[in-house]
Amino acid sequence: MEFLHREEAPLTSSQWQELDNIVVNTAKNHLVGRRFIDITISADPAIQSVPYDIISGTGDGACGLFEGGECDIVKVKERKFLPIPQIYKDFKIHWRDIETSKKLGLPLDFSVAAAAAREVAAAEDRFIFNGDASLGYPGILNVEGRNNIKKSDFKKEGGIFETAVKCVETLNSKGFNSNLVFILNPKDYSKAFRLFGNSGVLEINQVKELFDFGVFSTYAVPEGTAVALSTGIENMDLFIAQDIITAYLAYDNMEHYFRVFELIAFRIKNPESICTAK
Repeated sequence: MEFLHREEAPLTSSQWQELDNIVVNTAKNHLVGRRFIDITISADPAIQSVPYDIISGTGDGACGLFEGGECDIVKVKERKFLPIPQIYKDFKIHWRDIETSKKLGLPLDFSVAAAAAREVAAAEDRFIFNGDASLGYPGILNVEGRNNIKKSDFKKEGGIFETAVKCVETLNSKGFNSNLVFILNPKDYSKAFRLFGNSGVLEINQVKELFDFGVFSTYAVPEGTAVALSTGIENMDLFIAQDIITAYLAYDNMEHYFRVFELIAFRIKNPESICTAK
């Protein structure tokens, strides 16, 4: 991958391998959306745009002896092509740190690379949940056609559970009965670690019973907001043209500059699979 310009960097192959491991593992530890969103991998960074489809006709299937029953056809209702954005964070390493590592045989500290990877992971989740209006991408929290309900008071005992139930009932009414996910802001998530009435059970455990795919938390969701959705490639996916990787940028003012980046597109194909509660 010549576009990474790694041969220009003063790093050995083993140092690049260590750097890659740190960047990838750090990102994995912080990414939230990828824990429940299906991945479509292109693995070709040359791709600059991607089809964004909205699907219709996802009502009940038919059952009949001679195929005579009425049944909507699942089809692409709307298609547009959107650019694949780059999500990135730069970092720099001082030349003396690299020289010291070479001369004394000491490990090179890649903490700055780990910090950059963490910020890329956070930016990816913000993109997934909030979209980017300038590029034409909606997010989970603002896509048109999603279900939107009024939440219960999260500060009140059982308020988060009541909201979760409302979300599940809403999705069930639209035909989404499985692969359900619930997402909260970490501050709201921590509120749910309280006893639920006289049951002796934590509220968060009651919430988890409702969602077969899991309950998650991320700062990409604002405090006081909850999101429930039905995952699956038929509802949404994350298109990856280039997964998280590090490139060498330049040597300037006796500093070596690097970039942690990825090329991704988040596509919501069936907005009705999402329910937000505010």
